[in-house]
Amino acid sequence: MKKSFTLLIVGVLVAGAVSYLAMQWKVRKSVDDFFKMIPLVEGKYANVSFDLNGNIAVNRVELYLPMADASISIGSVALATSGFMATLNLQRNLKAGRLPDSLALKINSFAMIIAPPAFDSGGLGLGNWITELTALGCGRFVTLGAQQYYELGFNNLNFDLVSGYTFDLPNDEFVSSVDLYVDGVGHIHIDQTSIGLAPLMQDFNNARYGFEPASVSTTNLHLQYTDLGYNKKLAEYCAMASGMARPEWDDRHARMVQAVFDQIELSADFDVLALYQGLRADQSRLDINLRPLPGFSLGDLQYYNVADLIDLIDLSVVVNDSPLVIGDIDWNPDRFKALNLSAVRKAFRVGPDNAAEPDDSASSAGQERILKPIGLNNLAQYMYRRVQLERLDGQTFTGELTVVTPSRVVIRTRFKTGFTDLPIARKDISAVKIYPE
Repeated sequence: MKKSFTLLIVGVLVAGAVSYLAMQWKVRKSVDDFFKMIPLVEGKYANVSFDLNGNIAVNRVELYLPMADASISIGSVALATSGFMATLNLQRNLKAGRLPDSLALKINSFAMIIAPPAFDSGGLGLGNWITELTALGCGRFVTLGAQQYYELGFNNLNFDLVSGYTFDLPNDEFVSSVDLYVDGVGHIHIDQTSIGLAPLMQDFNNARYGFEPASVSTTNLHLQYTDLGYNKKLAEYCAMASGMARPEWDDRHARMVQAVFDQIELSADFDVLALYQGLRADQSRLDINLRPLPGFSLGDLQYYNVADLIDLIDLSVVVNDSPLVIGDIDWNPDRFKALNLSAVRKAFRVGPDNAAEPDDSASSAGQERILKPIGLNNLAQYMYRRVQLERLDGQTFTGELTVVTPSRVVIRTRFKTGFTDLPIARKDISAVKIYPE
């Protein structure tokens, strides 16, 4: 009996080891096939790991996109289930139509270097009302385009992401979550609990055979957002573009936003402008919780006024750790449809319509205040930084420093038709100034 039991244990261990090695081989082959299949992308990775907790990870991934001249590096891309056996059986269960009770995707240390945009409207083109509202008073810009965001400092993208779900079959409870941290921008976390997904979880083929989406309902949703530098970069950039100090620009922008609220006859039992300013503050924090009452349907939104809707979804909002009591908010729909942000810009004499020249000169004055003079001999220390070079003849050139040699300096500068590399002899340079990072 002992011998049989021992043989059974050994057999289970051997079978597990074989399955483990087979899974590693399958994952490695799938990753290799994936890299071969991606068009116009050059890629490689260091290794594939599969630990005893059921985590499959592709480590140290490097991608290059020649068409976009963009390089991407990723510390690891991992898939996790509830455990080792769940991962081993993942492929078999998926073939049978069964989804795992727990699944998570983890992207660690994603880093992408973004090349300067080859062309840009200069932020003068019209956007939607939200993008125009957030850029009100931002020098001569109507919206912020690719070039403006590049100048804001978003010349690289770094983030960590964890997204997944857990499913409790006895209670038919599906809990999903997203956690995204973008360096220098913000951190967003979302948790959502839903019921009614059991038929799909047990056999996702049911989605094609009479599954009724209306049977799924959300019982809880929590969203949390924390600013990690975006608000400060945006406000300082717009202040510079307007030739103003930051507090002065903040005040003008707030007055322009209030003018928009007045135009659409916005009314509320709380201070909407203070809420907007709180969300635009440096390192602002927003928490939203809602717990819809049973029977509530998004399809019936048109039948509720704001006050009733807030009660039906049990909405709570916290801004910068201060609870916001929302009782009622209203506006004139006809005035909203006729919203004219161009009129607001003209009233404050900003934007491209009637204040292009004044704003250009003010922007230059603002830039002059933050430019830092540096010695020509130290120029090589500031490779790929944005600089302003002045020649002996008085002409100035602004661009990204790309080449420094004993005889010449090359900067990449922007024209209406795109970018060009401009060589300047060192002996002709009279002054050098550098922009802040």
